[in-house]
Formats: sequence, structure tokens, C-alpha cells
Amino acid sequence: MSDYSGYVAPAPTFAVGDALRYGWNKFKNNAGLWIAVTLGAIIVNIAIQLPTGGLNPYLDFVDASVGPTRPSLLLSAVTTLVSFLLGVLLQAAFVQGSINEVDGRKPDFASFLMVRNLGIVVLAAIIVGVVIVIGLVLCIIPGIVISFLTYFTLQFVIDRDQDAVTAIKSSYQLTSRNVGQLLLLALTCIGINLLAAIPCLLGLLVTAPVTLIASTYAYRVLVRGPVSPA
Repeated sequence: MSDYSGYVAPAPTFAVGDALRYGWNKFKNNAGLWIAVTLGAIIVNIAIQLPTGGLNPYLDFVDASVGPTRPSLLLSAVTTLVSFLLGVLLQAAFVQGSINEVDGRKPDFASFLMVRNLGIVVLAAIIVGVVIVIGLVLCIIPGIVISFLTYFTLQFVIDRDQDAVTAIKSSYQLTSRNVGQLLLLALTCIGINLLAAIPCLLGLLVTAPVTLIASTYAYRVLVRGPVSPA
């Protein structure tokens, strides 16, 4: 865990341009590793979807004449569960890598696998995921708002050793007290990643790590934590 005092509000301000420049500078100093890890994550995500991705017509979830079959439903459920858990682990690994960058510890491949508080990470992700789904079912917009307010949950779990509920509350407090800055950063990062995804997702190999490091930089600034020079 990083060596700094507890969460204090109101937090200082940051500029979106500074956050993105910081993310870019950290990325370019370790670009090969970040690209390799991001590419690996994309490949793994695609691979886990293949069993139910429609490549084999006999693995369709629903048969037009008889409805869902038990093997198909079971395969769908297992694949969904594995995909969710894998997504959480990959997200946690990337957050750990971005925290290392902000701490001034240049990450290597092994450091991405050394995620702190993994059990709490999974529990927090499940709680947040369920609440977001409920929000999306209700009226879509509540789900989007909840996703924004809980964005830094994993940072608080991994970086601050907080339990799942406390981390969710901390993320809510941080984002709700800094809506203007963080919403602008979020919209900018989303826009950059959408544009980067156009050329066969290749741009994401760069923009995904850059925007993640930029977001973690913003988190550290707003909680008055240490930020290593870019």
C-alpha cells in the first residue's frame, strides 16, 4: 500500500490535459510492455468468447424449433461467469500497473499479476456489477451514473486496502465531490478510446493504457496522494 495519509476532502484540482500528458509520458517510457499486456488482454477476451461466439452453428444458444437446450444454456452460463471473472482480474491487473506507474515503479509483466486484495476486488466488482445492472434495467441512465460514481472502487481496494463496501463509498465520495473535473476526464477518455477503436481496435493498444494511467493520476491528485514525476 502506498505511504500517504487518509482521504481528505475537498480535494485539489487537476487539468484534464495534464492528466492525459502524464498518462502518455508514463506509457511511452514503457510502451512495449503496455502494448504487449493490452494485446494479450484483448486476445484472451476474444478467446473466452469463442465457445459461444457463433463460430460453430451447433453451439447456438437458441434453436429456432425447440428453444434453448440445456447444454447451450449451461455453456452460456459458464462462459458468462468465466468472462466476468476474467474481466475483473484483467481490470485489477491494469489498475495495479497504473498504480505502479504513478508510484514511480516501472511495472514489469510479473507486477501486473501481483494484484493486492484479489478476493476483495472480486467481491467489490460483483457488488458494483449487480447495482449497475439494476440501474440499467430501471432506466439505463441510473446504471451509467452508478458506473461513473463507482469508477475508482478498485483503486481504493488495491491502493488503500479498503474493504469492498468502504471502497465503493470512497469512490462515490470522491467522484460526487469532483463531478465537473472527473466527468470531463471520463468523456474525453471515452472519446479518445472510441476513435482509437475504429482501426480494428489497434489504437486501443495505446489509448487504453494512456487513459487508465491518466485516470489513476487524477485519483491520486484528488486524494492528495503521492504522484511521481512524469
